[in-house]
Amino acid sequence: NSKRMKIFKFLAVALVAMLGFTACDKDCEHDFIEHDFTKELVGTWTYDAGEQAEAIVIKEDGSFTITGVMKYGALYEEKGSIKVVNNKVTLAYESGDVFEGRLELVAGKSLSIVLFEEENIRLTYDYCKEDLSDEIIGMWVCMDTPANAESEMMIETFYENGKSTLTGFLPLEGDSEQVKNEATDYMVIGDLLFIHIPADKFGDKTPFYVVHKMIYTPNATAMGDIMTMKSIAKAEGGYVAGTSSWLRVKQHLNLDNKVYDYSSAYVSNVKGKDEDFSILGNTLNIAKIEANDFDMMFRSVLSCFEFDANSMTYRFRRDDGFEMEFDTQIAVDGNKVTLDMSSINPACRKVEMHMFQDKDDSQLHMYMHTDAFINYFANLNVIALITEGKINQTDEVAIAKVFADMEARVESINVSFVLKARK
Repeated sequence: NSKRMKIFKFLAVALVAMLGFTACDKDCEHDFIEHDFTKELVGTWTYDAGEQAEAIVIKEDGSFTITGVMKYGALYEEKGSIKVVNNKVTLAYESGDVFEGRLELVAGKSLSIVLFEEENIRLTYDYCKEDLSDEIIGMWVCMDTPANAESEMMIETFYENGKSTLTGFLPLEGDSEQVKNEATDYMVIGDLLFIHIPADKFGDKTPFYVVHKMIYTPNATAMGDIMTMKSIAKAEGGYVAGTSSWLRVKQHLNLDNKVYDYSSAYVSNVKGKDEDFSILGNTLNIAKIEANDFDMMFRSVLSCFEFDANSMTYRFRRDDGFEMEFDTQIAVDGNKVTLDMSSINPACRKVEMHMFQDKDDSQLHMYMHTDAFINYFANLNVIALITEGKINQTDEVAIAKVFADMEARVESINVSFVLKARK
């Protein structure tokens, strides 16, 4: 019933009450003085578990606001007032319901409550020392995802107006989806991040929220700030915990006079034809392609990207002595980079991709969706074939076939190349 549901939802509020509670020792001889500890409850308290996540904000006057997600879905909000005398807490909702409970404390770390009428229910909440609303603003790249999506990559930008955009892997209940600049709403209360998932992702089901508990570590690595997000996702047979780490990246690129070498690749959302083809002396198969295939293509050879403000130069040299170099004009708009490879050959296509740098420009991520992948690697193949003398640069039919063949092979793919600055 609704009363029992409110008991379950509001256990969190009760937990905070023991923050300032100090029990009188059983051997003390002075008279017992009743003390109101309500003032000691002021602040934000958070709880995150499989069935429920809540943030409770308590003000100096004893009023509280609860914001939570129940059963991995609907968002709810409750308001009321709280009063604590010694170890007894009274919770009064605006609806008129009143509950009482017994409080327990693990000093400085956690609070627990057992409701008088529900002796078998105990929940533990953590005191939230800082609010992360300001720290989360900006752009973050995640490459340390939960185990069921370890090859996926996500780039998310959080804006001051409560809006966010996600590019990459969107984890959904029992499924996943690749999105590009998917916009949604979010809010931060204390160290809990509530992200709204639109209803159209579930076939007109009620929209719901995914909740992450955040740990912010400024300057955690040489590359910059790290935001660790812990979440509970619904899975077959119950709930599973997941942890992901996000690196803060800059929202505007600084490419002038930078040289980057290939480091690693991430590949996801791959669908395509099961056939072998050759590019730059390497055999690939879209249906079977993995990050290791790009390691073999780029890491085992001399391969680097040089930038200035308006151009990118790519140099490639294989062990057999084959060399290739091309210079292409680029246009940079925030993190969006357009390579005008038609400046190399009119038959080549423009490539639109996104790039991201860490705080010291020591690392560069090149993120390609399906169209960018097709155009970039078809362009690369065209230039290589011309350089090797296998096709003529004026042979429009042969060049058009290179693009047609690549389009026929690739149904979908997302690739992120991680480049390290040359020292």
